[in-house]
Amino acid sequence: MIKEKRKVFKFGGASLKDASAIRNVGKILQRYQSNPLFIVVSAIGKTTNQLEEVVNAHAQKNGQATALWQSIKQRHFALLSELIDDPTHEAFVTLNDAFVEIEWVLDEEPYENYDYLYDQMVPIGEILASVILAAYLNHIGLRTQWADARDVILTDDIFREGWVQWEETMARFEYNMRPMLEE
Repeated sequence: MIKEKRKVFKFGGASLKDASAIRNVGKILQRYQSNPLFIVVSAIGKTTNQLEEVVNAHAQKNGQATALWQSIKQRHFALLSELIDDPTHEAFVTLNDAFVEIEWVLDEEPYENYDYLYDQMVPIGEILASVILAAYLNHIGLRTQWADARDVILTDDIFREGWVQWEETMARFEYNMRPMLEE
């Protein structure tokens, strides 16, 4: 075991592209299991591009948004199923809850502000990836607490180019994340 202070690991989309890649992330993190870690992830490989296609289709009202979205859902459920062979595992419910957020958006008329629409839909890719990775890490015995970055990081309302509101973000970090680290 490597014994050090806190570390932050950031895994990009390619390192989460499939079940084999996620298992490799688990092997990497096992070497640091005695240390408190922050793990930050990107969306699973190519998901951001696919979500952008969903946003464009919804904004254009071309009738393709739902089919594109279903493809993303199927891919993520299949990935989780490959990692955790128990369809009653709570991660499937958590993943589905994240999917519902986008389905609510797709059920409505597109927002007039494209950048706002984009910011409501595209970041869900990171939520999906983080739910899957956290579930897998817990499944292999690496105690992991999932946190929604939206509960910590606050930005202004300049959509797609938001600036972090540092004072409020730090206060949210202290309230939401510090207790996790102390556990």
